[in-house]
Amino acid sequence: MIKINFNNLVKQLLPWHKRKPVRLTLLGGALSPLATLFARFDSWRDDVRRRINISAQVAVLEGYLRHKYDSSVSLYIETFDDRLIEVYLEAEGLENTMSVPLSVDDGFIEIPMYGEVREKFGNVDFVVYIPANLDLEQIRAEIELYRQAGVRYKIIQRQYE
Repeated sequence: MIKINFNNLVKQLLPWHKRKPVRLTLLGGALSPLATLFARFDSWRDDVRRRINISAQVAVLEGYLRHKYDSSVSLYIETFDDRLIEVYLEAEGLENTMSVPLSVDDGFIEIPMYGEVREKFGNVDFVVYIPANLDLEQIRAEIELYRQAGVRYKIIQRQYE
């Protein structure tokens, strides 16, 4: 991205023998509205680039929403993960297999039964948690803009923040 330093531009475009402080200040002041206009354009350009690169991936969508609504920690997306042990066929090769310890120092590892974690989500694929100060419908419109077809979600607005 190209950023323009207008004071430096004025200095570079003037010949060295005409670079007096009064002249530099006068020309810099004349370009001040252009600098303000470029700052607004630069902010718009960053926003457009960010929106173009948005996908339905959880991390990207969450980062976009956090940036847009200035909510660093209190806005997050939780996705469905069954947390079951992945078991591979021997024909898939040893590089796909993984060793899973069935016990740890304080006892056994908790392995949920099939569908047990899914009960928490109900009939949705991901849950968006937002703070109480954000507009629910505005967040819903942003998610609808970028979510994939057939993916269901729900928004939970926490009241304690």
